[in-house]
Amino acid sequence: MNAKNQYLLLFTGKEWWHELSREQVQQVIDENKAWYGKLAAAGKVKASQALAREGATISGKNARVFSDGPFAESKEALGGFLLLEAASLEEAIAIAKESPSVRQGTTIDVRPLTDECPMDTRARELGCEGRLVETVAAA
Repeated sequence: MNAKNQYLLLFTGKEWWHELSREQVQQVIDENKAWYGKLAAAGKVKASQALAREGATISGKNARVFSDGPFAESKEALGGFLLLEAASLEEAIAIAKESPSVRQGTTIDVRPLTDECPMDTRARELGCEGRLVETVAAA
């Protein structure tokens, strides 16, 4: 996979849509569909998917598992991703800023994809053999 000009947008936030009326929910849906449709028509969208609320975060030397528990709606959760193609990080950020969900309080983390894991870069600098992650070519 060539990661050049590909950016991952990660959508995080509280479940703010529970506080909206039927009409407000429909308006946000329509705005998001229009925003996404414009990106897809321009060939910017490479993949996207909503994420389930259950899951876990593993962290620390002891691999401690953190989870949201039964009250995920009261905490911020990673809700989905959008993989897009853009000419630059600045363009990807501009696209994220246009998302209707941002106006509702959603946070969008914009990250460029890279063909090499940072640990592989360090290993190469140190003369280590092998790579942590082999890039898988898209079929």
